[in-house]
Amino acid sequence: MENITELLVRIKNADESAFRQFFDLYVKKVYNFLFNHLRDKAEAEDLTQNVFMKIWNNRASIDINKSFDSYIFTIAHHLVIDFYREKNKHLHSEFSKGLVTDHPISPLTAEDAINKHQFESLYHTALESLPPKRKEIFLMSRHLGMSNKQIADQLQISVKTVENQMTAALKSLKDHFNQTELIFLLISLNYFF
Repeated sequence: MENITELLVRIKNADESAFRQFFDLYVKKVYNFLFNHLRDKAEAEDLTQNVFMKIWNNRASIDINKSFDSYIFTIAHHLVIDFYREKNKHLHSEFSKGLVTDHPISPLTAEDAINKHQFESLYHTALESLPPKRKEIFLMSRHLGMSNKQIADQLQISVKTVENQMTAALKSLKDHFNQTELIFLLISLNYFF
């Protein structure tokens, strides 16, 4: 199996067999990431396909010198935000037209969806503020579910370095949420900590 950089070079050159290899390598990780955010199998499957379609359609702009995990999960993250934005718009539209009469929308449900969307936006901003290597380690741990040892082996660094980077990443994220006065949302969702 080629390394990811070699696959990306071939994908940039419209090599479909390289893209199939890449798809096989990442599809489960992307699906799990999306399912963890959506908790809906069909929607997670649809958005997984959309992630890979976006990568293929924008293959010429792939930067092989940057972390590809960050790139692919940023795409997935944006699709989740778009999904909730569209869902909220649709629910609001149906409610305001009076189409939802037999099953009224619970204000709590709508509020939860809006809070989740706000949290996702805030989380993305906080994540983007991390230094690139720290962000990569955080994504590998929290988004891909890799252990500190697996991360250390893959990045060829010590487990202690991974632990230090994770501690620093979590502190930065907490500080970011504290500054925006939304720490209560993190605690109530028990999202990362």
